[in-house]
Amino acid sequence: MSEISKKKITRRKLLQVSAMGAAGAALAACAPAAAPTSAPAATAAPAAAATAVPTAPAVNTGAKQTVRYLSWWFEEGNRGKTWLSLIKEFNDSQKDIEVKAEQIPFDPYTTKTIVGAQAGKLDGDIIMATPELAPRLIRSNLLYPLDSVISTNKITDLSSAHDAMRKDGKLYGLDMVTVAFGILYNSKRYADAKITPAKTPDEWIAVSKALTDRSKQQYGFFMNHLVSEAADFWFQLEEWCMPYGGVWAKGKTPLLTSDPIIKGLKLFKQMYDAAIPQGTDGPTGARLFQTGAVAQGLFVSAAVGSFKPGAPDLYPLLRSAPIPWASNTSIARIHPMMISAQSPVKDAALQFMTWVYKPDTYRRMVEGCEDVIFAQPSAARKEYLDNLAWLKPGYDGVKYITPVDVVGDFVYNFQELGQIVITNFSSVLTAGKSVEEAMATAQKQAEELASRIT
Repeated sequence: MSEISKKKITRRKLLQVSAMGAAGAALAACAPAAAPTSAPAATAAPAAAATAVPTAPAVNTGAKQTVRYLSWWFEEGNRGKTWLSLIKEFNDSQKDIEVKAEQIPFDPYTTKTIVGAQAGKLDGDIIMATPELAPRLIRSNLLYPLDSVISTNKITDLSSAHDAMRKDGKLYGLDMVTVAFGILYNSKRYADAKITPAKTPDEWIAVSKALTDRSKQQYGFFMNHLVSEAADFWFQLEEWCMPYGGVWAKGKTPLLTSDPIIKGLKLFKQMYDAAIPQGTDGPTGARLFQTGAVAQGLFVSAAVGSFKPGAPDLYPLLRSAPIPWASNTSIARIHPMMISAQSPVKDAALQFMTWVYKPDTYRRMVEGCEDVIFAQPSAARKEYLDNLAWLKPGYDGVKYITPVDVVGDFVYNFQELGQIVITNFSSVLTAGKSVEEAMATAQKQAEELASRIT
């Protein structure tokens, strides 16, 4: 989605300053919730409109209504600029509604929202969520249904990922960015080594090893692997159930000793031994990739566009490799926007969301954020997608599944499951334990956690 490093540099911060990182919800205890602050004044959205900008419908409700929109991404480079520009555009078209962006750092935001859900009261009128946070909020019965957004805009091709956003037949979340894992590589490093992309897990290890020369500080692969960077470690390790068709859990049953998981973790151990700069933290790994010292890594699609302003020399060299396992399956994470049912201005908030989800507005949002997976496929412009040299084949035509599909009911205790997995697996990387031994211990701990899942 990255949150914890030796220098407390978050994934969200990396997207701002180094165009790197990939993180999810915080795993261990997060910092205390920070007070929200208003986001800076809007600036023009990049790469935005190829067509005329539609005017948002005016609202006549008497007193002016202020809608508080809480998120962590108003300071995330082009994503932040795009959202602030859209908010300004909407506000300028209104007499009776004003949407205000409130920026909260990701870790405190996650903690704040979880605590609010547990207490039965959410802060803010419009709130963003992660794939793991959304089910908690939906289960809390604190959200306002959004079905009218779809019917008003006559959207008929909403992505099936939204099935997880429904309860009792009603829709409670609309995706504003889907981030999907793919293998991103430096094409110059590949060309210099006369390397072609791998097609199997074994070839992936061989390619990564061939790109590695530790004496020259050149490495074939980087991925977060430090327990001190728990969020990033688990966020990326979650993908390693894919190579052999595994899942981490089904329902409340952990599958940490299953054959696909054992084989997937052994594959990572091979990568760690052959190609990873061991002991390197996330910010350092980011710099190594930017300078060409690291040839490839697992990146979510939303991070790639940020290389254009953050690493302009590297960006033209970026390409994606095909998913190197037979299923062509990868994890995609949707981040839904939701409305608090307790909001005194929920109808005004719904009007803003209805405007944002108009196909043209939605398209301009996705393009401005430099995202590539459209929750409304019909809104995608071929010209935009064709201009992204790195899109195919690694992020296009892939069979995507969600975290819910791979962690089961542990989605409600995603952080806790991750902590169990990475803590035990780290002993394989640094203490010589076998994968089987480490995961046997992890399985018992996960079963104990499952007994507490309600």
